[in-house]
Amino acid sequence: MKIRPSLRIAAAAAASLLSISAMAADKATDAANAKVTDKAVVSAAFKSVFYLPVYFAEEHGYFKDEGLDVRIDVASSSTNALAAVISRSADFSLHGPEWTAISFGRGAPVKVVGGTLNRLGVWLTCKPAFAFDGFKSLKGATIATGAMPTTSSSAFIKLVKNAGLDPKRDVNLLEVPLGNEIGPLSSGQADCAVLYEPGASQAQAQGFKVVSAFSREIGPYTFSAISTRQDIAPQVSQKFVSGIDRALKAIRTDPAAAVASGLKLFPNLDPAVVRASVQRLIDDGVFADSVAVPEQALKDALQTQIDLGNLDRIPTDGKWLDLGYADSIAGKAY
Repeated sequence: MKIRPSLRIAAAAAASLLSISAMAADKATDAANAKVTDKAVVSAAFKSVFYLPVYFAEEHGYFKDEGLDVRIDVASSSTNALAAVISRSADFSLHGPEWTAISFGRGAPVKVVGGTLNRLGVWLTCKPAFAFDGFKSLKGATIATGAMPTTSSSAFIKLVKNAGLDPKRDVNLLEVPLGNEIGPLSSGQADCAVLYEPGASQAQAQGFKVVSAFSREIGPYTFSAISTRQDIAPQVSQKFVSGIDRALKAIRTDPAAAVASGLKLFPNLDPAVVRASVQRLIDDGVFADSVAVPEQALKDALQTQIDLGNLDRIPTDGKWLDLGYADSIAGKAY
């Protein structure tokens, strides 16, 4: 069979277009890689939806756009994450700022350079039939909470006191190991539970109702911050902080992309729970608007840790905070 000249020309043209497209893609990749001039390792306290911004930034190439090649490690605790920075096996860590304040007070050369969560990511979830009408309505109720000392339980006790109740006499606190708060709710031992995410969304998927977001009850609160060493190269710090800032703003403007990133990060969780969890952190303002750390939000977070006994006092030496660059890009649009 003879192939007509017109078909040969069309086939050649198609092959040429494919080749050009491939070359363009290769050049784009080469250009992106050429911009990378620095490397950094970030240690997250846990693989958690709360740390989605760093994974989102990496997935969408925001660090590479800044000229930074980033590797993300998971430390299994806040103290381990910061220890990795101190020992130089990591350059940045993500966790509550209180751990940086504690280590700085003990002589460690560390500092906070920005924030990622500026609201408290804790929710009160109750039985469907429980008539919740503010924290005063919890009088006589049994509440499952994480064993003290923990931020979620401390914040709950503060809200109970603000409602005029005595947490020792007016409510029955059922303390359980952190992460197991849903158990008493599911078994009928508790009327409500104080939960982090994805616990709140998992409870909701089981038919329980989320009745209060602590982010709305308490207001600004530095729940997670970016920490690093005092001697970090300024350009490396700024590149990393910029990547996180861009991710925080993108998450708020494109929630669907944030949910998609969460689904990739947690493929073994129920997709409905992941969607609800990410959306809740956006809707309730837990993900920060930018990397800037409001002064009062930081003070309130540190005072909570003082009340818990985790922190002796707020450091008076200003070297533990280096927030100038984060503040300067707070209003930046990408």
